[in-house]
Amino acid sequence: MSPIEKKEDVQAHFDSIAKDYDKWKQKNAYYYNNLKGFIKRIVVPGGRVLEIGCATGNILASTQPSRGVGIDISEEMIKLAREKYPHLEFLSTPIENFKGDEKFDYIIMVDVADHVYDIMDVFTAVAHHCHPTTRIILTTISPWWQPIFTLMEKIGAKMPEGPHNFVEISNITNMLELLDFKVNFSGYMLLFPKYIPIFSYLANTIGVRLWGLRRLSPVQYMVIQPSGKNEVNLRLGCSVVIPCYNEEGNIEEAIRKIPKMGKYTEIIVVNDGSKDRTAEKVRALQKEYQNLKLIDYSPNRGKGHAVQKGFESATQEVLMILDADISVPPEELPRFFNPLNKAQAQFVNGTRLVYPMEDQAMRTLNLLGNKIFGQIMSFITKQNLSDTLCGTKAFYKNDFKFMKMGLDKWGDFDFLFGAAKLGSRILEIPVHYKSRRSGESKMKTFRHGIHLLCACVRGFRELVVDTPDETLNLSSRFPKFWKFDTDAPSERETKK
Repeated sequence: MSPIEKKEDVQAHFDSIAKDYDKWKQKNAYYYNNLKGFIKRIVVPGGRVLEIGCATGNILASTQPSRGVGIDISEEMIKLAREKYPHLEFLSTPIENFKGDEKFDYIIMVDVADHVYDIMDVFTAVAHHCHPTTRIILTTISPWWQPIFTLMEKIGAKMPEGPHNFVEISNITNMLELLDFKVNFSGYMLLFPKYIPIFSYLANTIGVRLWGLRRLSPVQYMVIQPSGKNEVNLRLGCSVVIPCYNEEGNIEEAIRKIPKMGKYTEIIVVNDGSKDRTAEKVRALQKEYQNLKLIDYSPNRGKGHAVQKGFESATQEVLMILDADISVPPEELPRFFNPLNKAQAQFVNGTRLVYPMEDQAMRTLNLLGNKIFGQIMSFITKQNLSDTLCGTKAFYKNDFKFMKMGLDKWGDFDFLFGAAKLGSRILEIPVHYKSRRSGESKMKTFRHGIHLLCACVRGFRELVVDTPDETLNLSSRFPKFWKFDTDAPSERETKK
């Protein structure tokens, strides 16, 4: 593998291997299918997608974009891509010469940093095609694997790489910070890039998540977005959903303390089959608050169902949850809204484990269990999560449409797993956790702890076990020994 001296060297190399490019991909299908599967998990179908270094267009086509543009420095690669996928647009040009002001929702850069003359020039050009919430998905080869890949090329087991850079994640991170990008999250994948039954599965699902082993993986990945340092203001509105079950002693105070956020603040109270006067209190307040909605149904279906119904009724761009017991002060909600309005994150999660709690705000066993679940969820999602069960969360309505509900009865894990699948940056915000003003906690330590553990197993299956590559898909070998009833009963809903 030779160093890159000029762009023409890279172009000549990829022109020379274009006719055999897809054959090389098929020969190492396990490796490339996993790369493609990683991209497909993050890119939501129907988006506007730009792929830089698209080669023959396979990854771009797999994302099912509403508008797909692929660019590559190799004219021969582009000719093949146009033949295979005539419904997409392909251009032979370096990204530095890509003209126009078009903005994309996703920009894919698979092994691009390995083959460009100047990485900072590339990202300077990429910035021109980003809006504030664009997600850039980048993979690159770990430099520690250079001797192994060189040997594989010599024995004909791997596609010739040609002129090649070798950079670590830390090098790219430093460049991105200088260019006003930020890394949502990063990591390693494909600890063992060849398929051996069971062994490859264990290495690429468990081993790649272990601190001592993951840095040995050949593939480094990053999900990146513009940093928002220039105080981007998207001028969004906010829908605050308050799920309620027997909260007549708290609901009025919760509603009155919600501050105005963004261009419009909508409050949606979901009365989840309460047996007290919660609904009556909300109806009385609707005369005073024109932005207050009530969803009222019976019987009780649990917090997760109530939150889902509220979100489905929401009209604003940012969705937020506030627990009716006001254990998290409503006055702190703007701390959740502002990072989304400024495009600094795609998901904001509250953490109650920073500031001291009021006496009895969280029982000792609940606190211990929460810390344990934080470690489990961090392992599964590959993001740092300290408090997974804080009821206050906020994210974009557009992302909610692609989140699967039903893993846990509260919805907390559903949203965190969904954010991880979408490649969102999860930002944790410390909150002051107070004792509930009235009523009793709905959390039962042991019974609900087992329920949440089952939700973690189901999340593990979805994020780790179930992969687009059928050679890794072991879900059929795992018995479904738990089941949650998701059939909706007859409901009585009133909305204003």
